[in-house]
Amino acid sequence: MIVRRIPSDCAALIFDMDGTLYTHEGYGSWQETSQVTRLARHLGIRDEEAAAMMAEAREARRAAGLAKTSMANLFLELGRSRGFPIDMRTIIRWREEEIRPAEWLKADPKLSETLAALASRFRLCLLTNNPRSVGAASLAALGVAPHFSLVIGLDDSFESKPSFQPFLKACAALGLPPASCVSIGDRMDVDIEPALALGMGGILVEGVEDIYRLPELLKR
Repeated sequence: MIVRRIPSDCAALIFDMDGTLYTHEGYGSWQETSQVTRLARHLGIRDEEAAAMMAEAREARRAAGLAKTSMANLFLELGRSRGFPIDMRTIIRWREEEIRPAEWLKADPKLSETLAALASRFRLCLLTNNPRSVGAASLAALGVAPHFSLVIGLDDSFESKPSFQPFLKACAALGLPPASCVSIGDRMDVDIEPALALGMGGILVEGVEDIYRLPELLKR
């Protein structure tokens, strides 16, 4: 865990979902695979061809010195560069249709206890690059939904992290300035650096084991 900043007047914790509130490498990989399959079907090509396009786009960004970006943003970039029609509403629909958290996640009593302790002191928000319904279903599958004040998803801002807009949307929905919120996630470039740039706090975690330690950390 790396603590980048915790505001003295912290009032809300804004959590990422995948790789943060659960640790399940297979589920994360499957989510991308399922969306590459939908992209292939959309373009009338083989899954392997669509996966190669994704790999080439990521390598092109790396070679150009650009930061990593979300899968949704990569799909949009591919559409613009290769001239095929795809928009964020389509990406949202594919995820709503394919991603079923309850098939992969199970209730985590220790996580529920941890989040209950945090919710007694802070407002908790989930900020996910998946649609809001997928985020809510993930919280339900983990058995932690009652601890969260709200869920902000891809269909709320139609932009995905690391764009500033999802973070600003979450803060506005909480009714709090960014300086009173802390972003907690497993990716420095996607979850933490944009938040810090907006004046939020940031805590980088490696998975749910780090989340279990937060009540003690945030007592200080």
